[in-house]
Amino acid sequence: MTKANEPLTITIDPDSDLGRALDETGGEPVILVRGGTRFRVTRDPDDPWATYVPEKVRAGLEMVAGMRTPEEGERIKETIYRGREEGTRPLDRP
Repeated sequence: MTKANEPLTITIDPDSDLGRALDETGGEPVILVRGGTRFRVTRDPDDPWATYVPEKVRAGLEMVAGMRTPEEGERIKETIYRGREEGTRPLDRP
């Protein structure tokens, strides 16, 4: 189920005819026609997943792993828990 502000997402098999055709567009907009109805398809420049490469993310996580001391981690958790108990919203907001 999609959220109210998000469009429907249709996943296309990259090995299908349509998937291969989209690969050949070079990122340019595409017009799909179905039963006389035209659909314009463009790449979403704000899509954070557009350039997601799992191997790079794992390498980055391995690089920063252990940069915080256990004491720093405990201080961060204490700050989070204290904020939850005290509340972080303005008084005039429910």
